[in-house]
Amino acid sequence: MSNTKWEKVVSCKELTQVKRKRAKEFIVHKERSIALPVLIEEGWVEYKKYKNDKFIGVKKDKKVDELFEDKIWIMLFNMGFEHMNSDRNFHMSYDHTNENITQQIDVFAADDESVLVVECKATSSIKDGVFKKNIEAFYGQTEGLRKEILQKFPRRKVKFIWATHNYNMSKADLEKLNNWNIDFWDNSKVNYYCELVKHLGSSAKYQLLGNLFANQKIRNMNNKIPAIRGKMGKHTYYSFSIEPEKLLKIGYVLHRNDANNDMMPTYQRIIKKSRLKSVRKFINEDKGYFPNSIVINLISKRPLSFDRANKQDVDSIATLGTLHLPQQYKSAYIIDGQHRLYGYSDSKYAKTNSIPVVAFENLEKEEQIKLFMEINENQKAVSKNLRNTLNADMQWNSSKYDERRNALRLRIAQKLGEDCTSPLYRRIIIGEEQSTSLKCVTIECIRQAINTGSFLSKYSTSNKLEKRGNFDLDDNNITFDLLYSYLQICLSYIKENLNKEWHLGKDEQGILVTNNGIGGVIRTINSITEHLIKINEINPLKDKPEVMADRAQYYLDPIIRFYENIDDEQRDNIRKTYGGNGPIYSCRCLEKAINYERNEFEPEGLKKYWEDHSKEYNNESIMMIREISNSVKQILKNAIQNKYKDNWTNAIPKPVYTRVNKALSEYEYETGKKSDFWDSITLSDLRLIVLYGRNWSNLFEGLFTLDSQQKISGGKKSKTEWLTLLSKLQRNAVKSNFSVRKDDYQLLCEIYNKFVQEVPLDYCKNS
Repeated sequence: MSNTKWEKVVSCKELTQVKRKRAKEFIVHKERSIALPVLIEEGWVEYKKYKNDKFIGVKKDKKVDELFEDKIWIMLFNMGFEHMNSDRNFHMSYDHTNENITQQIDVFAADDESVLVVECKATSSIKDGVFKKNIEAFYGQTEGLRKEILQKFPRRKVKFIWATHNYNMSKADLEKLNNWNIDFWDNSKVNYYCELVKHLGSSAKYQLLGNLFANQKIRNMNNKIPAIRGKMGKHTYYSFSIEPEKLLKIGYVLHRNDANNDMMPTYQRIIKKSRLKSVRKFINEDKGYFPNSIVINLISKRPLSFDRANKQDVDSIATLGTLHLPQQYKSAYIIDGQHRLYGYSDSKYAKTNSIPVVAFENLEKEEQIKLFMEINENQKAVSKNLRNTLNADMQWNSSKYDERRNALRLRIAQKLGEDCTSPLYRRIIIGEEQSTSLKCVTIECIRQAINTGSFLSKYSTSNKLEKRGNFDLDDNNITFDLLYSYLQICLSYIKENLNKEWHLGKDEQGILVTNNGIGGVIRTINSITEHLIKINEINPLKDKPEVMADRAQYYLDPIIRFYENIDDEQRDNIRKTYGGNGPIYSCRCLEKAINYERNEFEPEGLKKYWEDHSKEYNNESIMMIREISNSVKQILKNAIQNKYKDNWTNAIPKPVYTRVNKALSEYEYETGKKSDFWDSITLSDLRLIVLYGRNWSNLFEGLFTLDSQQKISGGKKSKTEWLTLLSKLQRNAVKSNFSVRKDDYQLLCEIYNKFVQEVPLDYCKNS
């Protein structure tokens, strides 16, 4: 006879009573008063006195493992599972040769369709999990447990789940779970389902079952429905009305979330609680309805069955008949209308109302994403981050080779953020996730870092190879495995050796795991790789990622020391170099640090970059800009007034004249003082005046053309571009990371010699 303690599996009122206990974060007991000192030593505290002084009520906080079990238990309870274990003392037999051998079950949940058995592992702080023996033992019990379950709950689908809290799982353990068909839930997946059940109520169970039993048949489902079949372009579609409850069973929303990482393209925005609440109110209280159709994609291994009606309108290009819907979980992907559909969850109208649907048949994933984007483009703009996430799927098999490489770069960025074994797990913003202090690296940042390097091949728009990539094997899947593994190992090495810095959020002055930091590190890894190839240390097309990353460590070590010894000024410079220049500046800092320790490491452009960014020329340049500006302004003023006398304003462009006079009026109003027109002229204004009308040919062509630019093409606009440079340098001089490039400094010297040292201020009067 089985030793399974089935009396520990409860339902109905008992289930609700258990839920109340599990919802509490502490355990309560009634104990004898005399035992209080011992209880206090064990961590209990008194919280209640009874009339009979012999007894007291004590409580103690639950441990992290029990809290985690309760969290999953309550989530499944709220999804509507009807039979669940009452406490942690539920044991099941799993060995038919010796029924006295039992296994304790953390969470057991059953309904009319399915049974879930969840093994939970939790720790209070993040750590690496080593579960080889535990997983092997769990797998060894599954067949016996399945047989025991089906005797009590026949004709159910059974799923075994391994759930962890704060553990980093190893690749080997994850592969075992996958190979043995044991579903894995980490923090993100558990949190996703918990959040979903708050919004959807018991209907969230269909999203869960869709994941666990994808493409498996739903028992006792009436799947026949009147419909119209038609063609839209090259696609077959069906139009019909259906009860929300029926569509909820087979429907699935591809939310961009860690719970859906390994699926076909996930593109939907997570359900908004506020919007869902208003939809439910509209349905339940206002008795409203939605005339616009929900758009879905029906997935079926075989062509959908459609029984053509006997009577048809001979003039119609559409066909009337009966559609046989798929009877499987996760067979109807909701492309548009998730809030309208889930607004009916837990509603009394879920069975009695019908909603209009347009259903496409077996759309390719690229078409499904395009349709979603086209529908939503006119409603709410699809963010750049979400577009990048979608393009990783849309462009994967593109006929344009450069688009394929772009998809590869995006897929690597996405995987780094979603793979729980990645050092950047949950630090990259995926889809429409919100940025936080810790999650602040964008997919675009990583895409650009990979793109600017020589990891992958470069192609023209006509598919012509322009440059062969070091890791490019001409196949996205093979190249992905190679390059992703290499980057992951290199980044993991940095994380392991800079653990404190790595876990600093941007709000805590952290700079390593930010766009500038990670963008710079990946660019530097590319430079290191190019150097290793150049000295014949590695061959990416032949060597294993582990071997190459091991060779790279010699050059990664100076990066670690750079961050260990970084001062506040360097940290501030990296933080405050904005836009596309930030990752480049970060990269050059790291390359410089490597070069200082390993002088054979000299990436292309490093020396020139620091000539341009050393601030060596700043002080002298700022002085020259100030004196050049005053001198040029005076020369121009003298020339115009000498030429036009009292009508000198005719030589001033109207926009310049209007702006300056407005500024003069405001200055006089605020200070009560008057100012000269020329005092408010900027360097940008000077260029506009020089180019205005015939000023160039009549007055300035000879003087304002530099000797070094006598023969350049482009006429007066090109020959006055130095005024634009002066203006730009003048504006940027106030920035903390301002640095004058060597080339610009040399040009400034030429301008200074011409307009300050060589040309007298009354040049135009005397010429």
